[in-house]
Amino acid sequence: MRAFAVRSFGEAPAIHELPIPAADGAFLIRMKFAGVNPIDYKLLAHLTATSRYPFVMGADFAGVVEKVPAGEHDFQPGDRVFGMAKTHGAYADYTAVAPGVKIDPLARIPEGVTDEQAAALPIAALTALGSLELLGVAAGQRVVVMGAAGAVGGYAVQMARSRGAHVIATVRGDADEARSLGAEQVYDSNVVDVIAALHAAHPEGIDAVLDLVNGSDAIPRDVEILKSGGSLVSTIHAADEAWFAERHVTAHNIGGDTNPSLSPHGLNEVARMLAAGTITARIRSTVELEGAAQILEKLRTGGLRGKAIIRL
Repeated sequence: MRAFAVRSFGEAPAIHELPIPAADGAFLIRMKFAGVNPIDYKLLAHLTATSRYPFVMGADFAGVVEKVPAGEHDFQPGDRVFGMAKTHGAYADYTAVAPGVKIDPLARIPEGVTDEQAAALPIAALTALGSLELLGVAAGQRVVVMGAAGAVGGYAVQMARSRGAHVIATVRGDADEARSLGAEQVYDSNVVDVIAALHAAHPEGIDAVLDLVNGSDAIPRDVEILKSGGSLVSTIHAADEAWFAERHVTAHNIGGDTNPSLSPHGLNEVARMLAAGTITARIRSTVELEGAAQILEKLRTGGLRGKAIIRL
């Protein structure tokens, strides 16, 4: 099979012919599309000489079940499925997903959702959904989404609006897009100091902040806009939870292990939202496998906002 992979330590990822992954005790899935995420290129920096090789890039996918493990009845050959394949990777013609592995959730693609749309959902939409769960977003609350024009931010704006929250977006040059997603107020960091502007507009404080952009040096300023008892989620593990707790803010750093929505149930929920029109697929571009290196570099350097999809 074709796979965009690293064959040995120190090599750059490239397209190689690799064996189809062994599917004993796992679902063998013929891939249709793979979703591209920032974590895909970030994981390259963490590969070591003792990592498992070949290392196939990617996690998000949509495809068709080819083979099921003995005794499994949840899925059948021919079922359209989507999910995450962190164990065997997604930028390949085939992957294998074992039942019940938390980091590799799997779900059916519902009618009304295309394979391409489904591949754009898992990491970004589950991060958005899990973040709103940790924040406890509810009707009537004021919620700030920092980095609202990206994949996670775009899903979060739409999901928070569907819960009846008043959504405030911060962006870098994409104000019109954030408004089109449902943000009721938008602040452009290219134009204003967004923290100062938010504090001036909401001196009583904000209920919740989803911060997708600020590192550990800048995220402490979020406390300036949060009310006492407010909540904060960082998607890049920048929040000092103890420091915020001392200032009466509940902070969370969300990741794979700490995302309450990382599950087949979470996948079913975001797919249902997409089918119902509650959220829209955040697809910016679709490329062939041969374009994987270029699209990853574009994402790494900030030249791509939203979601890229690889057709397999």
